[in-house]
Amino acid sequence: MTYTTERTRRQIIQSFMHVLQTKRFSSITVQDICDDALIHRTTFYRYYEDKYSLLRDFIYHLSEELIKLNKTSNTDAFRLLVDYVEENIVLFENTLLGSDGHIFFKSMVKIASDILREHSITENDPVSNKINQSKYPDVMCELYATSIMTILQNWISKEYNYQKDELFEIFNQVMFG
Repeated sequence: MTYTTERTRRQIIQSFMHVLQTKRFSSITVQDICDDALIHRTTFYRYYEDKYSLLRDFIYHLSEELIKLNKTSNTDAFRLLVDYVEENIVLFENTLLGSDGHIFFKSMVKIASDILREHSITENDPVSNKINQSKYPDVMCELYATSIMTILQNWISKEYNYQKDELFEIFNQVMFG
């Protein structure tokens, strides 16, 4: 990939993230992204088929960022995700809560599951131990990840009116009794 190609692709992703700060994914148009990126629609379509293919690329980059963060962090996966969501709350509101939220939800479950699996390889915390002791570690990771994302989605939507520390307490109580 050439430098110009990579730079343009990053510019489109950055504009997409910028537009997500003001609009739900379901309301965003390709023209919104192009206007923010100061590019012509033909440039956008040179890199992406539609806004859904851009969303997939965005999710890939988000996954890479979270996995990298997980490797450098010495906190558990749930706390890492809650902190990240809190720091980027509007972005998550506009992707998880819209009519297309199921697309982002499923992708975030995959990311969280991958983080849990990676974390369990090197760590010795209670969740990692449960994953490693399971006959079906990948299913355990997906189960935990789905639970985590459901809790986060309900927290973001204000269905759960808890403080962040209470989320950690709830998670620990549910997981460890």
